[in-house]
Amino acid sequence: MISGYTALYGLVAHPAHHSLSPMIYNLGFKQHQIDARYLVFDSQARPQDVAKAIRTLGVAGVNLSMPYKQSLVPLMDELMPTAQLVGAINTVALRSGKLVGTNTDGDGFWRALQKRYSNLASQQIVILGGGGAALAVIEAAARYGVATIQVFKRQNTTYAAVEQRLAKIANHHSMSIVLHNYADEQALQQALSNADCVINATNLGMVNTPGLPLAAPLIGQIPMTCLVADLIYAPRQTAFLQLAARSGHPTQNGLGMLVEQAALSFQFWTGQVLQTDPIYHALTKEF
Repeated sequence: MISGYTALYGLVAHPAHHSLSPMIYNLGFKQHQIDARYLVFDSQARPQDVAKAIRTLGVAGVNLSMPYKQSLVPLMDELMPTAQLVGAINTVALRSGKLVGTNTDGDGFWRALQKRYSNLASQQIVILGGGGAALAVIEAAARYGVATIQVFKRQNTTYAAVEQRLAKIANHHSMSIVLHNYADEQALQQALSNADCVINATNLGMVNTPGLPLAAPLIGQIPMTCLVADLIYAPRQTAFLQLAARSGHPTQNGLGMLVEQAALSFQFWTGQVLQTDPIYHALTKEF
């Protein structure tokens, strides 16, 4: 029952109404008998207005997706170390009137990967894309035994900034991260042929952005033991994953990452550990 003491949490993004987050978090609040509710706020407001609204209305915490993951960073009163390295946040908590930002995307991806493929080698990683989600996965990789990451990104106006960010992450974790122009086909072919895991962190393959992050023939050059992963969870199996599965590769979509990053956000807000197996079961049954 909602009362005058019910805490409010939510997702702030655009678009947002398609999100599975309300189901995940509200099941979590029920699981721990926490007097709270999670809603979706499909917003195109200015970042400063979003930050002001969280404070003014006393929203206990929010998740962020496009277009706010990077634009709200300067408006935080405090950033957790991971968020400082990534330069993007997906979770905000309101604590004593102060906004505290963190990023659970990267650890969420690797936790989901290890749950499903506990014995998978993950030394040589190829990541397609250089946005906020890609950077979070890259930053967390060192904590899960990854030695070398090769990143392929379009050489656009953000290329230099991403290169600097990757150098900062590499230096902090003492690991090898190499950024390539997506158009460098020779480098891409060589990286794919030696990969333990290839991750699509672009939006190519989403319902509203159909397409492949790789030319179809290149998928055949990926070793059969290499995991092919996609951060996208809607559709459940992108065209990229369908082609990889037909070629015999193990695959993973973004649903596991969604649940595991939510569990980490839930713990950041409440201090409680979310039991994710019932959440997976509920999502699979519902969708």
